[in-house]
Amino acid sequence: MTSDEYAAALEDERRARNERAKYVVRDVGPGRWFLVRQNGAQQAWGITSYTTPETAQLAADILNRLKEDEA
Repeated sequence: MTSDEYAAALEDERRARNERAKYVVRDVGPGRWFLVRQNGAQQAWGITSYTTPETAQLAADILNRLKEDEA
């Protein structure tokens, strides 16, 4: 495997890992938005709830960006 092929394989692995799970915001009722980690099969695990959708979305955006940088 050449170094270019190896770099391409690492990039493919990073992209696949980033696509597997994402942090998303769900509206769960009046005045409550829930931040969840959701996998490709749409299964989700709750993390915390927020009282404003903007704060919840900001948290999701930051966590998704950190996840991308980590990969």
